[in-house]
Amino acid sequence: MIDPKILKIKPDKLRLINVDNRQLGIFSLAEAEKIAEEKGLDLILVNAQQKPIVVKLGNYGAYVYEKEKKERKSRKEKETKEIRISFREAIYDLKRKAEIVKEFLTEGHQVQIKLILKGRERNFQDLAEEKLNNFLNLITDLTNYKITQPLKKTSNFLLVILGPK
Repeated sequence: MIDPKILKIKPDKLRLINVDNRQLGIFSLAEAEKIAEEKGLDLILVNAQQKPIVVKLGNYGAYVYEKEKKERKSRKEKETKEIRISFREAIYDLKRKAEIVKEFLTEGHQVQIKLILKGRERNFQDLAEEKLNNFLNLITDLTNYKITQPLKKTSNFLLVILGPK
């Protein structure tokens, strides 16, 4: 079988790499197909940007499976967790939530911290921002982080997104 991307490109010549990553040489597409058929392997596109394009011999089904497996793992790792804090939350509760944020960051997740403002609390955005900064200082005492998205203010909440360093 041939990688469908190779057929879209329709190259005149291609550089063929063996299963053990040794270069076999430059061949036409028909010659490469014949070599792959003799060895019972498939042609897999490695790099379409080079001239001639680079193609590797291997099991295409296994290649696609490994590629999808890596994509699933990377999607899983980049999950964004959310922690909600309140304007009137006690310091003990903030410390507990800072511990949870630390766990999320050490696992490699991004953390979205949302300070929710209700009713008349919306009139005191400067105090709410100070409360959020105090919470970020608690997190700084526990672990290192980088701010992925800086502070965003809306009428109902303040939002900041942290990522692992």
